[in-house]
Amino acid sequence: MLRWIGIIAALAWPLASFSQDDPDPFADSTTELGNGAYVFGNFSARSMIWVGEDGVIVSDPTSTRHARALRDAVAALTDQPIRYVIYSHQHWDHSLGGQIFKDDGAVFVSHQACIKHWQRHPHDELVMPDVTVETGGRISVTGQTIQLRYHGPNHGDCMLVMQADGSDVLYVSDLVTPFSLGLGFMPDYDPVEWIRTLKELEADPGWQRMVGAHGSAPAPRDALAQRRRYLEALMVAVRKGMDQGKRLDDLYGSVELPEEFHSLRGYDTQLARAAERIYYYYLMGW
Repeated sequence: MLRWIGIIAALAWPLASFSQDDPDPFADSTTELGNGAYVFGNFSARSMIWVGEDGVIVSDPTSTRHARALRDAVAALTDQPIRYVIYSHQHWDHSLGGQIFKDDGAVFVSHQACIKHWQRHPHDELVMPDVTVETGGRISVTGQTIQLRYHGPNHGDCMLVMQADGSDVLYVSDLVTPFSLGLGFMPDYDPVEWIRTLKELEADPGWQRMVGAHGSAPAPRDALAQRRRYLEALMVAVRKGMDQGKRLDDLYGSVELPEEFHSLRGYDTQLARAAERIYYYYLMGW
């Protein structure tokens, strides 16, 4: 159901070192995904572009710099206007910078639950949405219809997963950072509900590739399954340590996950912070 309402710059991403043979991970690029779908951006910030016959739909402006580059990328693909901007969720590293699209007449869309966050924590570079969804919805231009899926709380409480009709590509924003540990310590994510959401997405046979808002793109289905397995393994490891009487300081250096996860970017630098988040989940119940 759609409801009409009155109307951090890009994240500094923690990375393991890249090979000298790797292309610049922070150089913007546009990758065609088929059926009028494209992903634009770099390792730090990525947005979706869906090109229709009479307009374009994009996701997550992320920052003023990224939004300008995104608009240029769209102009290189089509002369059709950007008609809709869809926010995946409330975090500022996804929702800032969209004023240039608003000035061009775009309609902004988010989940209704994002509104309370933006009202409580306003930002000069945030464009409030014109349209909100509650249980999900569909946004269309001629030739492109984007399904907005709401799976409840997970990485925050207003995350929208997106997929174009007829496409095998799922846009999952921060729910999965392919082949990376990601920022597992975010205080407003619910680890149990996050795992539930990933299981629901895994059970859906209607997609084969995924795009996250950070990291490599596109990625295969197993990138999402690996994120679910990692979260499950992290919860088991932290619970085991706590059952052995370890407090937080002891857990920092002692949490060890199965070898499958050792090659994930950020394993050596981010695991302790991720374990801290799970520690507080078991300690406080949130």
